Amino acid sequence: MRTIRKPKADINSYIQDRQYIANTYVMKCFSVSMIIYFVVFLMNMLDIFIVDQKLMVLGFVPSVLVYLFVYMLTKRISLSDHRTKYFIMFNIILVFTLVGVTITYHVVFVALLPIIYATLYTSKRIMWYVYGLTVLSTVVVVYGGYYIGLCDANMALLTTTTLPHYLADGQFTLTTVNANPAVTLMLYFVLPRCLIHIAFIVVCNNIFKIIRSSIDETKRHVFHTVTALSDAVDAKDRYTSGHSKRVAKYAKMIAERMGKTRQEQEEIFRAGLLHDVGKIRIPDEIINKPGRLTEEEFNMIKIHPVTGYHILKGVSEHSEVAIAAKYHHERYDGKGYPNGLSGDAIPEIARILCVADSYDAMTSNRSYREGLPQEVVRHEIESGKGTQFDPQIADVMLMLMDEDKEYSMRQDDTGHRKILVVGDEQMVCKIMEIFTEETVIYDFTSVGDGKTMLEALAERQYDLILLDETAIHEKDRRCVLEKVQTPMVLITEDKSLTIATGFGGLGYADYISKPLSSYVVKEVVYNMTKYQ
Repeated sequence: MRTIRKPKADINSYIQDRQYIANTYVMKCFSVSMIIYFVVFLMNMLDIFIVDQKLMVLGFVPSVLVYLFVYMLTKRISLSDHRTKYFIMFNIILVFTLVGVTITYHVVFVALLPIIYATLYTSKRIMWYVYGLTVLSTVVVVYGGYYIGLCDANMALLTTTTLPHYLADGQFTLTTVNANPAVTLMLYFVLPRCLIHIAFIVVCNNIFKIIRSSIDETKRHVFHTVTALSDAVDAKDRYTSGHSKRVAKYAKMIAERMGKTRQEQEEIFRAGLLHDVGKIRIPDEIINKPGRLTEEEFNMIKIHPVTGYHILKGVSEHSEVAIAAKYHHERYDGKGYPNGLSGDAIPEIARILCVADSYDAMTSNRSYREGLPQEVVRHEIESGKGTQFDPQIADVMLMLMDEDKEYSMRQDDTGHRKILVVGDEQMVCKIMEIFTEETVIYDFTSVGDGKTMLEALAERQYDLILLDETAIHEKDRRCVLEKVQTPMVLITEDKSLTIATGFGGLGYADYISKPLSSYVVKEVVYNMTKYQ
């Protein structure tokens, strides 16, 4: 096994960090429990307790050996591996079983373990795994303790007929006066303790639901924040509309083919969304410059990975997203930027993004050229193996391209954005005039009232509806909004606080105030339809 004591910040995901923290925490709990056990052992050796000393030694010595074995092994195995927790839990319950044969404190310790793991792992599987081991441990402790000759006071009273049979010369002494002790032990000890553990499992399950709900909500907020940052970057260059989302998609496809876990695929997808966030610092005139960049301008472009890293590094202490942003322009031959890393010294997530980013750059429209044909892109990736790209990752991309017979993996801005304008002739003409010189092609259809609007929607699917408030009465607009799923933008003269802060609650995706500003109309329509 390779030695991994602590996950490194630049190679381990959030999931591995959580595994490491949980396993480390439970090992600390294990150590505390062993200290308590040692204190009890010493007290027993001093005759403070009336537990058979020979039996206590038989339980204590193997327990210490198992603990030392697990403790030393955790210095050699990966504490960030999800399988490690099963190994640790098995040995913990093994020790508590040995302890339980001599003293019955194990019931308290073992019952708390599922709660520890429920809160740290939020996993039902580990809870039921622990419960199964706990049931087995309970059976061994109860029957083993009884037949070896040591049980707690309650068990002794239930399995003997008189108290004198229980105590003799200040020591535990058990007899088999009870006609059927095996059944008694099952009914009064094994089953009740298993039921108590079930109660703990129910508590753990509720904790699991609360934590999972909180995590899911946090993930939604994070994803929306990430998407907003991605859109902010893409908005600087309309020629590469949707670039970050496409890179994220391609990178995730590559990761899936490479056999990455679902969590790793999600991390790579987030990294793809934010890999160019550092371009926020670069002036628009450089990003959208149609001609060749000067050396100074290109140097400005080359700093965006560093800027992106420093923006993102605060998201998580061990965030691979920041690492990917910093190194996605490194080349396999060491001629990239910003640090000139080469080969496997470049983090794998950055090598994946390098291929996905370059592929989208070649297949997308630029300010100085249209997207390249598929065969040209394939040739560039093939020739870049071992120089610009990791050969294995490039081969995965080539395999995906070979499967893409229709060349659908590319920027598609050729389709018309279908827009339905609801208003009078003057309003329609004004909107058409605004988009006369727009490079992106829009397909406008106009109607004059709500009835013809619904008829038009029944015949054809639209990407956006521009609704003049004068075309439909307010009461009728409410009915229309309930029936229509297409995003709708209201054109209104209302400049009150109600419409300014409550247009979303009224059912509109956005609103535009009169008199119309061509810049505002273009920006609203563009952002509402850019990814359709």
